[in-house]
Amino acid sequence: RYGFDSERCRRVLRSCNGNIGASLEYLLLQCFTERYGEKMQVSATAAEASQEECLEQRQEEAFALRSIYGEKFVERIQNRVWTFSLELEYLANRLSKSKQKGACTKDTAKQTSKEICKFYLQGGCRFGSKCRFGHEFPPNHPLKPARNSVDDAHLRPNSDGPVYELEVRFPEENKYPLHAPLVAFYSTDENLPLACRLHIAEFLFGKALIAAESNEPVVYTLVTCLEDESEISELLKNTHHKYSVSPVSLLATPSVKPQTESTSVSNRVPADPQLHSNKVLLSEPQEEEEVAEEEEEDEPEQVVVENESYVNLKKKLSKKYDVQAKSLYNENVKICTQFRLKKSSRHFQSMLYERQKLPAWQERETILDLLKSHQVLVVSGMTGCGKTTQIPQFILDASLQGSPSRVANIICTQPRRISAISVAERVAKERTERVGLTVGYQIRLESVKSSATRLLYCTTGVLLRRLEGDLTLQGITHVIVDEVHERTEESDFLLLVLKDVMVERPDLRVILMSATLNAELFSQYFHSCPIINIPGRTFPVDQFFLEDVIAMTRYVLEDSSPYRRKTKQENKQNGRHKRTAFEEVEEDLRRAGLLEGTDPVVRDSDPDQKLTLKQLLTRYKGVNKTVLKTMSVMDLDKVNLELIEALLEWIVAGRHSYPPGAVLIFLPGLAEIKMLYEQLQSNALFNNRHSKRCVVYPLHSSLSSEEQQSVFLRPPAGVIKIIISTNIAETSVTIDDVVYVIDSGKMKEKRYEPSKGMESLEDTFVSKANALQRKGRAGRVASGVCFHLFSSHHYNHQLIKQQLPEIQRVPLEQLCLRIKILEMFSAQSLHSVLSRLIEPPRTESLRASKLRLQDLGALTPDEKLTPLGYHLASLPVDVRIGKLMLFGTIFRCLDPALTIAASLAFKSPFVSPWDKREEANKKKLEFAVGNSDYLALLQAYKGWRLSIKEGSQASYNYCRENFLSGRVLQEIASLKRQFTELLSDIGFVKEGLRARDIEKKWSQGGDGVLDATGEEANSNAENIKLISAMLCAALYPNVVQVKKPEGKYQKTSTGAVKMQPKAEELKFVTKNDGYVHIHPSSVNYQTRHFESPYLVYHEKIKTSRVFIRDCSMVSVYPLVLLGGGQVHMQLQKGEFVISLDDGWIRFVAASHQVAELVKELRCELDQLLQDKIKNPSMDLCMCPRGSRIIGMIVKLVTTQ
Repeated sequence: RYGFDSERCRRVLRSCNGNIGASLEYLLLQCFTERYGEKMQVSATAAEASQEECLEQRQEEAFALRSIYGEKFVERIQNRVWTFSLELEYLANRLSKSKQKGACTKDTAKQTSKEICKFYLQGGCRFGSKCRFGHEFPPNHPLKPARNSVDDAHLRPNSDGPVYELEVRFPEENKYPLHAPLVAFYSTDENLPLACRLHIAEFLFGKALIAAESNEPVVYTLVTCLEDESEISELLKNTHHKYSVSPVSLLATPSVKPQTESTSVSNRVPADPQLHSNKVLLSEPQEEEEVAEEEEEDEPEQVVVENESYVNLKKKLSKKYDVQAKSLYNENVKICTQFRLKKSSRHFQSMLYERQKLPAWQERETILDLLKSHQVLVVSGMTGCGKTTQIPQFILDASLQGSPSRVANIICTQPRRISAISVAERVAKERTERVGLTVGYQIRLESVKSSATRLLYCTTGVLLRRLEGDLTLQGITHVIVDEVHERTEESDFLLLVLKDVMVERPDLRVILMSATLNAELFSQYFHSCPIINIPGRTFPVDQFFLEDVIAMTRYVLEDSSPYRRKTKQENKQNGRHKRTAFEEVEEDLRRAGLLEGTDPVVRDSDPDQKLTLKQLLTRYKGVNKTVLKTMSVMDLDKVNLELIEALLEWIVAGRHSYPPGAVLIFLPGLAEIKMLYEQLQSNALFNNRHSKRCVVYPLHSSLSSEEQQSVFLRPPAGVIKIIISTNIAETSVTIDDVVYVIDSGKMKEKRYEPSKGMESLEDTFVSKANALQRKGRAGRVASGVCFHLFSSHHYNHQLIKQQLPEIQRVPLEQLCLRIKILEMFSAQSLHSVLSRLIEPPRTESLRASKLRLQDLGALTPDEKLTPLGYHLASLPVDVRIGKLMLFGTIFRCLDPALTIAASLAFKSPFVSPWDKREEANKKKLEFAVGNSDYLALLQAYKGWRLSIKEGSQASYNYCRENFLSGRVLQEIASLKRQFTELLSDIGFVKEGLRARDIEKKWSQGGDGVLDATGEEANSNAENIKLISAMLCAALYPNVVQVKKPEGKYQKTSTGAVKMQPKAEELKFVTKNDGYVHIHPSSVNYQTRHFESPYLVYHEKIKTSRVFIRDCSMVSVYPLVLLGGGQVHMQLQKGEFVISLDDGWIRFVAASHQVAELVKELRCELDQLLQDKIKNPSMDLCMCPRGSRIIGMIVKLVTTQ
């Protein structure tokens, strides 16, 4: 209909996932770029122009065109696609005449049949459009497409004449009238050659380009051009066009495969036409057809590294898993053939020989037999037995030996991104192919796979997202859930979902893989399914504890060391509020040395930290006294980086009998990894400035896959590899050459903080199970050694056996939203779903989470998801932080919103040393603005960002002078980048942003978020009142009312004047706690006057009284517009009273209109978020209605 050859259309449609609009725009751009090339470059004016102004002009033009053309003009997609029905009688008459003339010359056609190219008829002529013979099929040729086989009567206005339409398309980011729109000419007239339709479109586009240079609207001109007979008749003479005939070589598939699946066309086509024309050249006919054919056999598929963002996933969910049976079968035939050929290759055989050495191989037959008769299987095996890499391959290989219709399609979930990537790469290597062919991986925001992928490693979250749109996992034959023993919230939930899916899909097989812990628990959950135990393959590992390490390294603690235990004085003051009265007395007696006489027996439950040197000597008989002296003054709760450095020196110096090998150090988090890395860089032994003795690699989940790969490489002889890692290397990643393990004994664990009512990452001691796993990493290739940096007594008596399942120690808001977004559970109550988990959470925990979600406005009282709840479900952060991030984006104050969100998620950077508390609080007051601790934090953070630009010394001084923690500020910067990536993933900020790219590209001096997200997203970043309103959105219902005392008056010469109350006369009330107090560290502690009687807060602390930690003044409109809860309006004594929260918050509106407006705006904001669900890539600020509503709310909040 548009003039393009059907074969071209089919290919482009395939690569655009069936999106017709995107395919058409792609073809038009390809066609026009070849014709107009350079002329299509964007002018400087257009680049600078604002999209909003262009949209306004576009809407005005649409209004004018509607009044001129009436019903003939249709805006098919608002601001994107316009169509005009045209009555071109001259064209219809001319074409029908030429058809009759054609009928008379049928006989002559017979004589000229020699003009048709015989190579074309055989399936491919290498001269393509340059060939001097005709490229078309004779009338009765079997391959000639049947004309008009489609009934298109419904497209004809009145079936007596053909349809002619002009279609004008504005791709995303098109700034018409400063850019030319895309123009297509559509017709159902069989007599109009395809080539002519394209010539007409090209001609019109040329006109549009000329108009764009002078920034003039052009659509009316285009319609009049089409009505000009003389110009159009000229175009009808040329009946050949490259794009109206099929591309000659079918082997050279066009490289149309978009980098980002189903992003809008304008994103896919580079702005630079030259770049684009290079891309087009790839789809030109290739002459070396035989070469192409050979390659085709070797590599069946183009592997595409895709930006798998949630937005794109959502767009594709409906179409994505609907696999065509025929093409699947053909693909499987190809894969089976290749596998048979590959099996005989020398390379494959040598890999197979290595695989057969793994303990898992011994159980191969048993596993395959059990899967024939059981739907679920639990495989339990020590780390390193080969279960993760081998079991999926056993299943795949067995299926490749059989019929192509029975080839397995396996998904294997991993708890971490790095393991999904490294395992997929390892398995692909074992199969002697590159990753992305039969073995691929998919993590959030990145996927490497192809249509030939039959074993996909992905994170648990990716599979849960797939289930949102594909409830029965169509086409998947096996789901393998790896590392189930880690008991993450996601993996426990996935087991529940799979339990339901299995009922619908009796043919689906589920395999749960666990380290040797509690396999029995999983078996019982799946109706006592069989368990297979695979023995590990490890060498003996020597185990040393803190007391041994201090003795070996002869470590001495300096007086000024940060790892010293606090002095008695500090301890007394600091510890008082944490101890009971009995413990207080006991502590004082112990300090005085009186306790030994009364109670010389030390209980096993007493930690080392509490004992005196004398008691330590009793506990550790036979341990050197100087060692215990060091232990008695050491802060055993801190990770001692000095000791780790001393231990590394001992290992590298080599005065011991252990073999050479890599060193793996377990630290709790990224901050400690950075600190140790920097510390080692200033030690000549490790920094390679003089001699290359060591290479040091950090390893954590936020590194890119390439950076993570370097830890697997073996260093040259004589060089020691040191890896500083989080617990990611405990089970998820296996580094073969490790001989030494240093275990700090700490890890970050999600914990529920009742005072904040949200989860936080806490440093905690590892469990015994974790310590054993860490030890096991040392004995992979030879006998190894493990150093635990906690004492043997601590190991035997203080460590818990295993971690609590995550679901029992974190808030459940995120999980509740995830349950509701899944169709299978949407009608069930949260309680009934959660009670079916493998180990259900506590009922009160669920009750609190439901209440919080309702307060936020994410869930209705009858447990239905609201539009806001829907968006929060796809952000893997605490829901309040999620709401702050979303609203920060919508109201264009993204950067400050993310700074505050990151500090809420981590902690405040303000520090107040015991002895300088007054001074620290004074410094904090210098940052105070708008009666808000959060705005003070924002000012402090901005100052730090500026100081970084001046160098590390300047930022160090800034932090010291202002009592700020540099480490916390760094962590906040890192979290901001991660949050930006999450927002990009769900379509709230521009697509394709990655935390690591932001850090590399933009973060010289700060975090890089402002530059990466652009001015658009931050146009209100300096609006203090608006930022306070955003806080209200996140922290509601944590509201405090300020109660003033009865007014006192003072006599002056002009009469009595009302006095300001003193700070201590103000009273603060919350709805549930009654009177509370503002903490002395808050900038509001001494405030005498608040312009608004409401404060929002994040955290309450209960000591002798209830304290509000950080708080921020907020006015009433943000509470009503952005809080959760129901808004009520009533007329009382002639005034319009708006109330919230059962009347606890009430105020009188200025007028009836204002009251109505507030209520209306609240509904409109909900509606906007609802629209965003339907169209995830829609920019709320760009659509005219959205920007009006947002503008109005900003105005109301700012000017009230």
